[in-house]
Amino acid sequence: MKKFVSLLLALSMMLCLFAGCSSSKGNDSPAGGDSASPKGEGVNVAMPYQITNLDEGINTETGNDYILDHLYAGLFRKDESGAAHNELCKDYTISEDGLTYTFTLVDDALWSDGTPITAYDFEYGMLRALSYGVDNAYSIMEILSYLKGAREYNLHACEVGNDFDCTVEDHSSVGIHALDEKTLQIELSAPCAFFPALTASRAWVAVHQSTPQHDSVWSLKAGFPTSGPYVLDEINPNEKAVLKKSDTYFKKDDITMDTVTFWCMPDEDAQTLAFETGEIDVALAVTSDAADKYADTDTMKIIKRGTSYFIAINSGETGPESLKDVNVRRALALAIDKDSISQVLGAQYYPALNGYIPHGAPGETAEFRDEGDADGYTLVYDPDQAKELLAKAGYDESNPLKLHYKYSNNGIHGDVATLLHAFWDTVGIEVELDSVEYGVYFDQIDQGDFEICRYADSVLEDAIRLLKLWTTEGQVVPAVSDPVYDEMCNNTLQIRDHAAYIQAMHEMEDYLVEENVYLIPLFEYMVPILISDRIQGVTFCGIDPFLGYSTIAE
Repeated sequence: MKKFVSLLLALSMMLCLFAGCSSSKGNDSPAGGDSASPKGEGVNVAMPYQITNLDEGINTETGNDYILDHLYAGLFRKDESGAAHNELCKDYTISEDGLTYTFTLVDDALWSDGTPITAYDFEYGMLRALSYGVDNAYSIMEILSYLKGAREYNLHACEVGNDFDCTVEDHSSVGIHALDEKTLQIELSAPCAFFPALTASRAWVAVHQSTPQHDSVWSLKAGFPTSGPYVLDEINPNEKAVLKKSDTYFKKDDITMDTVTFWCMPDEDAQTLAFETGEIDVALAVTSDAADKYADTDTMKIIKRGTSYFIAINSGETGPESLKDVNVRRALALAIDKDSISQVLGAQYYPALNGYIPHGAPGETAEFRDEGDADGYTLVYDPDQAKELLAKAGYDESNPLKLHYKYSNNGIHGDVATLLHAFWDTVGIEVELDSVEYGVYFDQIDQGDFEICRYADSVLEDAIRLLKLWTTEGQVVPAVSDPVYDEMCNNTLQIRDHAAYIQAMHEMEDYLVEENVYLIPLFEYMVPILISDRIQGVTFCGIDPFLGYSTIAE
């Protein structure tokens, strides 16, 4: 206990030091580049991310999502409750077996270049995503799971490679058909009660048919055709993206904010300072101290993020031999006092989590997380048992387990890494910390270039979305490659009885987290966000802010 108290004191001192050396001090702009104009017509938003790509067909990252939600329109758009409302879809019908959706598009939708948005653009967008290549395995996971014939089409496209042309390849066996310019038909391989919500974003959206098929370089240059409320007017992926209201968006009269600028500011202290000096209007990532300062004021908004923060363990082909032993994985989990991590970070914002699925997903009679917690959690903090399991696996003082923990260099991740290092050191595990630039972090993780790493993901409609991520097909290079788990997921997707379906997902989570310890849940997010009182009307769908309905107070 004395050792942990010392750790808390040491970490507290570190956090104070971090707060005192903000990277934005002395700069004239939020990101150290061109000056923002927070008192002009637009709104300035700081996000803790770099911009890596703005291609809906391949994107998997939160910061890109913030921008893409403003650039593209889907068949549906979600509100703050997560409910899907018609956007480009005028109306739709569903077949009696729940497998065929027929969408009629609105009459007056235009791309930002003035050309009509048609059902053929949706057809092209989905086929393009399916034939992009192996790099977008995550972004097309839902299409592969639900769209009839998508899996076979994708496998063939990946085998052919960059010579595959989705505009000439036969796709008659794939369940996506433009019946005419305004009628889109989608056939599913299995019923999906929340299907309309899936079509609101990412690889389900329409793509302009001038878009190249196998690259995304175009997405980091201003001026490409967009279907949503805004166009990309200016971009520097490491600094900012400037969005301007589109003149062709069919609901442009509903959009009240002319300009939205997203600033890339990974440092939370820098965001807080920029907010307090008036350089930015919205800070999407601030320290717990800053959140406490603005608690119980209209300036702070707490977003129930529905996001789990966890450790991913690479037990696949690219991982070390040691991590293929479940005793080692179990020891890593038992060595962590997640309640103490939660306290250090701020328990009111980062409550400890004992399962992979966070709050926000429905269960049978209550929230999925609450149902799962009712069964108890076996991997509670127990360093002595962790040492016993390590010894059983052949590791002790004379032969210590040595691992690398990889994390991105933005936000709270460095603080979490420091705590984890101390916990693992206590049980004799020698861990080297590898900090990686956020812009390349997930590319490395997707390619299996890690041993243990930090990870986070959000639940948007249903727990199965997160559970499918760790099937072999849900990963680019599998860190978890377990045929039993793959079969559990496939069987679950075929279940029609709701109670049995929920129970099967609970069993999948238990298998993934407690029985095999492929993942170690740590905490979930309650995100404090600062919004200037000069900006009104910021809305959130989950964690994604939408500024289009915002106004600037007189």
